[in-house]
Amino acid sequence: MITDVILEDRLAIVGTTGSGKTFAAKGMAEALIAGGARACVVDPLGVWWGLRAGPDGDPAGGLPVTIFGGLHGDIPITDQDGRALARILADSDLRCIVDVSELGSGAARRRFMSAFAEALYDANRRPLHLILDEADLWAPQRPLPDQTALQGKIGEIVRRGRVRGFVPWLITQRPAVLDKDVLSQADTLIAMKLTSSQDRNAIGAWIEGQADRAEGKLMLAKLPRLPVGTGLVWSPGHDVLQQVSFPGIATFDSSKTPARGERVAARSLAPVDVSAIGALLAAERQERPAEKRGARHDADAIAAAEGRGYQRGRDEAAAEIIALREKIREMQTAIDGALGLLAAHVRREDGIGVIDVRRPEPPTIEARPARDTMPRGRGTGAELRILRVLAQRHPARLTVAQWATLAGMSRRGGTWGTYVSRLRVAGLLDESGGTVACTTAGLDVAGAQPAQPLTSSDVRAMWRNALGAGPNRLIDILLRHPTGLRRDGLAAEANMAPGGGTFGTYLSRLRTNGLIHVNGHQVTLAEELRDA
Repeated sequence: MITDVILEDRLAIVGTTGSGKTFAAKGMAEALIAGGARACVVDPLGVWWGLRAGPDGDPAGGLPVTIFGGLHGDIPITDQDGRALARILADSDLRCIVDVSELGSGAARRRFMSAFAEALYDANRRPLHLILDEADLWAPQRPLPDQTALQGKIGEIVRRGRVRGFVPWLITQRPAVLDKDVLSQADTLIAMKLTSSQDRNAIGAWIEGQADRAEGKLMLAKLPRLPVGTGLVWSPGHDVLQQVSFPGIATFDSSKTPARGERVAARSLAPVDVSAIGALLAAERQERPAEKRGARHDADAIAAAEGRGYQRGRDEAAAEIIALREKIREMQTAIDGALGLLAAHVRREDGIGVIDVRRPEPPTIEARPARDTMPRGRGTGAELRILRVLAQRHPARLTVAQWATLAGMSRRGGTWGTYVSRLRVAGLLDESGGTVACTTAGLDVAGAQPAQPLTSSDVRAMWRNALGAGPNRLIDILLRHPTGLRRDGLAAEANMAPGGGTFGTYLSRLRTNGLIHVNGHQVTLAEELRDA
């Protein structure tokens, strides 16, 4: 018996092709959606669209679900829309099918899903049933190099997603090729017919970690002979272990295997008004963060935003090579220094080197002049570009977070740390009190002269080029309210959900860069952005 409480569990639904696992999952999904639960089905095969039609194919008899992508989609999607779509779903009450069957190659589907899973995990904070059909595509046991990031994010959703509202359901015909760390997290197992010994062994591993071994042995013996549409439901936490014949579904069976010679006719679904959703998706596409694009694309966007014809930064591979070479040089210097120190405390006794363990006098510390490692016009394009970000704003001081944002880079990245380290060693940075500015030498290397203090209008223009449309919209609203706004009032004026992930992301971006002050529920624009 499938009870409402089991529907709120992390489920694993397994069975061979034609065993009825998708049919069973659809029946449970119908109950969820009819009950008003938020649910999102990720469909790589294009077989879930039937939820929108009645059992006889009548478009008027289906459930109110929106279909993104696929042959029956209300709104088409591309492999670049994963992040944008996830942010919309996190902020909405949509019940939807994300059909990735027509995205083209497996790499394109993984590209979409990687961005989708990451953004949905970051933004969602309300109960959401995430139904992953063919789950082994997204979390394989032996991932290829381009699958590891997606596998890790799916694992994070399954293991830790409960606190963010996620209720994951995993559907697979091959539990043996589904990541065991993911499968092991299922609270309830629904096992349909399984003939492969490897797949039954994978279920055995779940039994070892979740349930009684003796009962598990009996269960495994039944799996090869289960009839179509029948499964063993095992929920140790609810003390349920029984064989269930799943009833017919209330919507159109679009996953039915055609009989020999039968052709499944394409059906037209009832149109739904998706204009508002389409507009949101278009807006989100325009606000893809620059740091998620390719390194070369980053350099182009930053150069355009700064309005200057800066040399493009090296591509990511070249930057990593530079960083690696720098680390090797630093390690070699450290090794040479350690060997020299060791040699200074070795004395000779009968031709044998003996380490002198007596503590030497502490050396005198003298100021070391900055090394002139980066004269005017030298260094990589990226180093000069981030130095010029400071030079253009001199004498204003920036936090490291502000500097990195204006430079279009992540301050937590290894490449950023390498560039900053080189500028620091070269004596081009003035760092104090958690802020940074150019030294006189830095201005010279950047080819800039000290500028006049920036006006509030100058500061706003500087940030407008770096933040994107969403955060800038919040700045414009707060400019009209000098004393600030409550968080819900700001969200209302921006036509956004105050508890939504997108609104929270915009606020976080502004707050991290010191552009707003948040005191309880009150949000105020930073003084340097306000007109005098």
